[in-house]
Amino acid sequence: MRLDAAVYSYCASAPRYVECLAALIVMSAITGCGTDPGFVPPPTNGPTTNVIDGNRDAPSTGMSGKTSGEPNGSFLQAIVAVFDEEGTARLQGTVADVGDLDVFLLGPLSPGDRLIVDADTTGSLLDISVGIFDAAERLVYNNDDRGGSSARFLDSYIEWVVRHGDDRYYLVATHSAFAGSGGYTGTYKIDVQASGGFAVPGPVGQALLLDFDGAVVDFPTLGLVTLDPFDAAPISPFYRGQTETIKEVIRAVFEQNFGPFNVDIWTTDDPPPSGTQFSTVYFGGFDAGAFGIAEDVDLYNVDFCDDAIIFTESFGPHLFSSVPTALELGIAIGNVGSHEAGHLLGLNHVDDDHALMDDQSAADAFIEDQEFMEAPLSSDIMSIGTQDAVLLLNEIVGLRPDDDPAQRMGSALFTSHRRFWGK
Repeated sequence: MRLDAAVYSYCASAPRYVECLAALIVMSAITGCGTDPGFVPPPTNGPTTNVIDGNRDAPSTGMSGKTSGEPNGSFLQAIVAVFDEEGTARLQGTVADVGDLDVFLLGPLSPGDRLIVDADTTGSLLDISVGIFDAAERLVYNNDDRGGSSARFLDSYIEWVVRHGDDRYYLVATHSAFAGSGGYTGTYKIDVQASGGFAVPGPVGQALLLDFDGAVVDFPTLGLVTLDPFDAAPISPFYRGQTETIKEVIRAVFEQNFGPFNVDIWTTDDPPPSGTQFSTVYFGGFDAGAFGIAEDVDLYNVDFCDDAIIFTESFGPHLFSSVPTALELGIAIGNVGSHEAGHLLGLNHVDDDHALMDDQSAADAFIEDQEFMEAPLSSDIMSIGTQDAVLLLNEIVGLRPDDDPAQRMGSALFTSHRRFWGK
C-alpha cells in the first residue's frame, strides 16, 4: 500500500510516533500511514529477477521437506525455512500473479522467542505484504509497509515476540491488496531472524471512552474533523427525542461485546477517573462512504490513546431492509463502534457476517448479535488463514478479573438487550 503521511500521537504527556493503518467499515476502504523504525537494517543484497521461491543458497530438499519450488500456496505445501547457526533464514521468491502467495514453514517457536522479518524488494515493483501464522493457521502478526521516507517504505518489516508456543509457525509473503500499478507482482528477499530469551509481553487492560459531546478531532487521514454533539434527530426525524436512549444502548452493546475482556467502558456522561489513559470513540457527523473509521490497526495495542470516529448520521434508515427501532439503531451503532475499537486494540478485518471485525456486511447485519470470534481473514489482509479475535484479545488486554455482568456499567441495559437477541 502506498502511504504519504505520518501520524503524531500524544498520550500521557509523552509524544511518540506510531505506525498506523486507518480502517474504514462499509466501503471496505483502508488507507494508512506508518513511520520508519529507524534502526531497521536491510538484508545484505537486493533481490534478483525471476528467482525461485525458497531459501537462498540452500539445497532444494532437506530432511524435513522441500526448501524451494512450487507449489507453495498453502500451509500444507509450505517451503521449509532453513536457519543457519546464527538463527537467520534467508528467503527469496516471486509473486507471479494477482493472488499468488508463498508460504514458508518457520518451525517451532516458544513464548519469548523473537522474530525479525525484513523484506526487501529492491529492483522490483512488488508492494509486498507479510504475515506470521501459528500451527492452527491463525494470523498473529502482519505488516504491509514499514513506512517512513526511505526508498523501502513499502517493504514489510516485523519485530515480534511470541506470546503462545506452537510446534509450527509460518511466514506468508504476498502482494498488498492495495498495491499501485505494477505492484502486484515482482521478486523479493526476506531475512528472518529468530532468537530466544526475551520477556513475554503480558496483557494490559484498556479503557475506552465513548464521546458523545462533540469535538474537533485532528484525524490522521481526514485532517480536522468537526463533530457536533451526538443527536439522533439528524439520522432521521423518526429518532427525535430518543438520543439518550440510543446512547445508553450503544454503551450496553460495548459492554456486551467487550464483556469477557479487561476493557473498561466509559462515556462523556460518566467519564473515567482523572489520570486514566484511554482510547476515544467519537460519535457524530456524516461520511458518504463510511460508517466509521479507526486511526490505526494498532497491533498488540501499543498506543493506549488512539481514536476512532463513528459517523452516526450515516446510519440512515434507508440502508436497512426496514426502519430500525431506536433499540436496533443503538445496537447497529454499538456494533460498528466495537468494530472500530477492535482496530484500536490490534484486530484486522475478517470475512464473516457474524463477526464484529467483518468488513463486507450489509447494514442489516449490524443489528444482529455480532461477536469477536475466529473467522477467515478478509482478502484485504490475506487470502489465507483466519484471525482468532478471542485469542488475540486474551493476549492483548486479557480477561476481565471478574466477568460478572451485574458488576459492570450499564448492567440493566446489558441484560435487556441480551433478551432482544434471545439469550
